[in-house]
Parts: sequence; C-alpha cells; structure tokens
Amino acid sequence: MVHLQVSEHRLVNIRRRSLCDNCLERRCTSFDGSRVTACKGFRPLLVALMKCRECGAIYDPYGNICALDYELCPECNHYVSDDKPMMTLICRE
Repeated sequence: MVHLQVSEHRLVNIRRRSLCDNCLERRCTSFDGSRVTACKGFRPLLVALMKCRECGAIYDPYGNICALDYELCPECNHYVSDDKPMMTLICRE
C-alpha cells in the first residue's frame, strides 16, 4: 500500500495489489481472480488529481498503480534516457 499526499491535510491510500482494491464497484466483471491493472468501469473511492512534478500534467494517481514514483504521471514514469537513468543499482560485497 502507498500513502500519497494529495493536499496539505489529506492522504490517499493506494493498494498496489490490484485496481479492484481501490474501486467502489462491487459487481464488476473485470476481476478474473488475477491482478487487474486497467479497467474501463473503474470508480475510485476518492477522486484525487495530482500535478506531475516533471512535466506539469494533471493525472489520476489511481490509474498509475504500477508506477515506481507516484509523483510522476504515467508518461514520465516510462521515460528513460541515457543521461537520466530510471534506477541505479549499487552492489557491495
């Protein structure tokens, strides 16, 4: 679960296990027993919009449950270049 601050006094809890965990719909036919990452009938428990710290785009954090960084929109989360690597691993023996 991720705790995401959407305003000064409000936090949103996003469960990363499945999009169905964050949905109001109880009689949905999208859930097939496996992890759901996209659903046309998704209705969030609380409507929250965030501004991407990289590009400034407004996005819905619930639609971004596979993200590594929730303060970035889905497009910026997938952006990878040679001068700005997404993740750096340091191995020590």
